[in-house]
Amino acid sequence: MRYAVLSDIHSNVVALEAVLADLASASVDRYLCLGDVVGYGPRPNQCCDMIRELDCICIQGNHDLAAVNPAKAEWFTPPARACISWNRRHLRDNNLQFLADLAPSALVADQIILCHGSIPDPDHYTVTPADASLSFAVMKTRLALFGHTHYAEWFALGDGEEIPAEHPQPRGGTCQLQPDTRYLVNPGGVGQPRDGNEEAAYAVYDDEAGEVYLRRVSYDIATTATQMKEAGLPEAMHARLWLGV
Repeated sequence: MRYAVLSDIHSNVVALEAVLADLASASVDRYLCLGDVVGYGPRPNQCCDMIRELDCICIQGNHDLAAVNPAKAEWFTPPARACISWNRRHLRDNNLQFLADLAPSALVADQIILCHGSIPDPDHYTVTPADASLSFAVMKTRLALFGHTHYAEWFALGDGEEIPAEHPQPRGGTCQLQPDTRYLVNPGGVGQPRDGNEEAAYAVYDDEAGEVYLRRVSYDIATTATQMKEAGLPEAMHARLWLGV
């Protein structure tokens, strides 16, 4: 089975279309989404529609929850709060219901756990080996897939080891799963990468080969930035797209 792994789309339909076009030749069998379909960007309905059409196994991110629960946005920065408020006002009822119905985690084929920030806490940012240890302490599968940070990377913890090894992959790379080792893999952000590479990020997991391929693909940032400007979204949110931060 080959899985396409997407995360943190954030209403950026131009980036999502580029990723799906790149995946067209990847012969994937199933799509997985690690949350934050909406937020920040200008096309929430189109992104929700596309994920639904993929019959994707999708979990709920913190921005997805904030789209249906305004109290959640109280913890956001002012620009992020302005963006999710705009998204909430423009989402159709069927897509609001889609986001509300998403679960915070999912187990796929009894072998892959999907979470947004971490396994014990969907809001936690897993950015260091210490952060990763919180998930390794409770995970019962060989592989966990997470998002939230918008960094493409993986953490590995071998049997008998106490500290996970961190492997940032801002330009893409291949994680070959080794015996007696567990992995936390972040595909990076489709719609707002923050690892210094402005290209959209995603991953493909081949369970037969035991490999996770982290991929990057360029997209038309200018079009997304123009759409955001026209929507009146905060300049900081579209200026950062050019920098990958």
